[in-house]
Amino acid sequence: MDDLSSISCLVVDDDPFMLTTLGKILESIGVGSVIRTDSAQDALKYIANRNNHIDIVISDLNMPNMDGIQLLRHLGSLGLDFSVILISGEDPRLLESVEVLGTQQNLKVLGSLSKPVRRDDLAALLHNYEPNQEQTPDGPGAMVFAHELQTAILNGDIDVHFQPQVNISDGRIIGVEALARWEHSEKGWIPPSIFIGIAEKYSMIRELTDIVFQKSITEAAHLRSLGFQITMSINYSAQVLCSLELPEILSETLNSSGLEPHHIIIEVTESSLAQDMSITLDILTRMRLKGFGLSIDDFGTGFSSLEQLKQIPFTELKIDRSFVHQASQNQSSLAILESSIALSKRLGIHCIAEGVETLEDWNLVKDLGCDYVQGYYTARPMPAGKFIEWAKEYGSKQRPQHSSS
Repeated sequence: MDDLSSISCLVVDDDPFMLTTLGKILESIGVGSVIRTDSAQDALKYIANRNNHIDIVISDLNMPNMDGIQLLRHLGSLGLDFSVILISGEDPRLLESVEVLGTQQNLKVLGSLSKPVRRDDLAALLHNYEPNQEQTPDGPGAMVFAHELQTAILNGDIDVHFQPQVNISDGRIIGVEALARWEHSEKGWIPPSIFIGIAEKYSMIRELTDIVFQKSITEAAHLRSLGFQITMSINYSAQVLCSLELPEILSETLNSSGLEPHHIIIEVTESSLAQDMSITLDILTRMRLKGFGLSIDDFGTGFSSLEQLKQIPFTELKIDRSFVHQASQNQSSLAILESSIALSKRLGIHCIAEGVETLEDWNLVKDLGCDYVQGYYTARPMPAGKFIEWAKEYGSKQRPQHSSS
């Protein structure tokens, strides 16, 4: 983001000198609004107030009463759309761990800085900020209640957006991932991290998944009729992968659409596979037997990755965004990214890198030999109509040559 005059930053640090210094640096960089507080509790109250708007929270880690890690946990529970920059005088490895923790709390972590903070380093992180193009609720997304989601599901108000997946060697579109979206009539866009959690907690995830599957295969059939030879990836929760009849149900649904099972990839998050492996293995193996593609999603974030790769006949490995975006600046992420790509090669399955948001990300995963990429650098998720327009324009252009130089 080039012009920072429209964004607002909330600085949280118990050191008055740091508060003043960071405020002056932000103003000199061109940030439009700077709010300062020496208390994490006060920061949380300020952000939770639906009348206040914050784009970026800049927080110290070491603070009394409520430290920066506790603050991240509470911020993640709000379900609001803002980014975070972490600052500390602690060991850089500790900062890296807290970055990962923030990402797992569904926060957009722009990065971390060691004290003393340099103006140029802070400016670089601020310029990486990208405002969400979808309007988010004025208040915490957690204020959405289960009965509202149930009504949205029954009324068919859950939409599906599609994010392209492209072949990194030639830029060709090879597939799309179907992503559930919900625009509340009064509260605006509700983050998936909120409403999917509600659906799982109140046993509505199967109905929600059914809607996404039906809308996705309808669109997949339409795209193929227009000449798009691409796959459709659809996410499945562990709670849905408990019905032994699921492979037959999905096959019968596909038969009436004119699609073949290999046109569809079932994505399963790595962490969800640890539930009941005997039933899950039965279901996923029969899905593969029927021709469906199987993708292990968010690879590297769970605890039994290698065992699951050994047991389940996956056809694709998706590396989690936290190990991809800005991996060239983080030795731990780079090591995991490199080993994951190498592992996919040894297993003979496709590898897709999520969270490719910059040319630097693209060049890195290309140099490491990744097959496919998905992320903002190519395109954001979009409604079906916009995807068709985008894909036609994308295909008609001379695709840019990416290089590591």
